[in-house]
Amino acid sequence: MNIRSLILLCFIYSSFPFLAAEDVTVDYRYFGNHNTDFSNIRVSLSVGEITDGRNTDDPKLITEDYLAENPLTDIVRDALIQGFEHGGAMLVPDSGDMKLVGRINSSEAQVVDREGVASIQLTIRTNVQLQGRGRTIWETTLFGRGVVPASDGIVAAVHRSMDRMIRELVNDDYFLIELN
Repeated sequence: MNIRSLILLCFIYSSFPFLAAEDVTVDYRYFGNHNTDFSNIRVSLSVGEITDGRNTDDPKLITEDYLAENPLTDIVRDALIQGFEHGGAMLVPDSGDMKLVGRINSSEAQVVDREGVASIQLTIRTNVQLQGRGRTIWETTLFGRGVVPASDGIVAAVHRSMDRMIRELVNDDYFLIELN
């Protein structure tokens, strides 16, 4: 192999980081306890499409080093549904009075030092909108930030990130006001 071939391979490899990404199984389940009661909301609610606003060719990309078993948009949508159902919400298909939709803006991981422990900090930024009566009623960007010891791995960081995203949404007073 000559130097030209080696340089070309390095360029190709660095241009397509998702080709080198590790496949992981996220299989997220919400086991938290957010204590928000959705059983008596006054409107019918659905969780609509979550789109991917990141600059990536692979929707399964969590970060440049990891690919999930499903698109990240599906993982986020399923997490939101689980969070509502945990609070007793009776979600309806897309024909509800109100619909929560969203767009993943970014997903970034970095290694940070937490009290002397190397940790993975995964931040998934998702813009969500509550839509109803033909307009956007409420909107925010959720910062699902999960920090876990590096030894726990990226899957644990995704789980922690989803837990945080759910808590942030269901504890938003303005969001809750719009549902009641």
